[in-house]
Amino acid sequence: MSRDYRIVSFLILFFLTLINAIPHPQFNGNRHRHATAVTNVVPAATVATVIQGNGNNNEETSTLQNNPNPTGNGNTPLITDTPTTGTGNGKRGLAYNSSSPSLSVFANTDISWVHDWNSDPLDAPSQFLFVPTLWSDQSPHSDNWASLAAGHQYLMSFNEPDNVGQANMRVADALTAYKTLMMPQRKAGAKISAPSVSSGSGNNEAGIPMGTGWLSSFLEGCNDDNTCQAYVIPSPFHSFPHTNTPSRSDFVSGHWYGCPGGTCTVSSDLTTFKSYVNDLIATAAGRDVWIPEFQRYGDVDQQQQFVQQALPFLDGKSEVKRYAYYMVADGILTEGGGGVSALGEAYAG
Repeated sequence: MSRDYRIVSFLILFFLTLINAIPHPQFNGNRHRHATAVTNVVPAATVATVIQGNGNNNEETSTLQNNPNPTGNGNTPLITDTPTTGTGNGKRGLAYNSSSPSLSVFANTDISWVHDWNSDPLDAPSQFLFVPTLWSDQSPHSDNWASLAAGHQYLMSFNEPDNVGQANMRVADALTAYKTLMMPQRKAGAKISAPSVSSGSGNNEAGIPMGTGWLSSFLEGCNDDNTCQAYVIPSPFHSFPHTNTPSRSDFVSGHWYGCPGGTCTVSSDLTTFKSYVNDLIATAAGRDVWIPEFQRYGDVDQQQQFVQQALPFLDGKSEVKRYAYYMVADGILTEGGGGVSALGEAYAG
């Protein structure tokens, strides 16, 4: 019996030695496959018109369109987004929709990226990096999402799930949808955001936590049920636990709006805004932070004062990688005739 045991032990050790001698791939921290293609594929047929919101019941319309898969082989999406070409630090972007004037008026400014709460860039100039958004897990937003998202470097998910007037999702439902709709895109090489939360606090009328409270629960849920590392396949070639397993979203995203009607002072709104950004950074726990939607209410002069003080703060925060003021529309960043407004000039640089 002891002789048989020794033989079996020898065979096991011999087999393990052979396995360790076989070369096998390791994660190198760079999961992005870049290609030489640098143009966005503009989706084709319009299939639905949907209503968007900004967390404060200011509705905007956007168009969801169908798009053939821009990947070359149907298996490995190519990263086809253009490099950022703005003259600034790459952080500053534009929020727009189908009603916005042409974004071409912001050429040769500090603007480097754009988003429209959807997966269709509309007529955005190719010089700007377009970042698609999966507004919610419901149709028509989720229709053809895999092909619409394919090939993009960055993707944002679920527009204000903590707001009953927007995506309106409980954390558990968002986690399920995130695993199904967003994680495959991360596996394909895209950097993906956690859902974009509002700047609300407490619970909303449906009893759902708002703001960073919702985000914190989502990020905890990601780690608890391995949603955010679902694509990692256990392998006998790696030790356990797998120290290189990415266990989180690549970045978090938050929206902020000032006092309704501009009733607060610029100074007060600025203090509140900085507090929210710092809270978002703390909740992110090391992840990058995006603020793709923020605005100070009030007249244009007050908004301009706010922007002139908010931008140095955002640019000075290394954790904040991208932001966009709400929005490209006449009376805000543009003026009648499609030209850049004084506020737009203060913002775009």
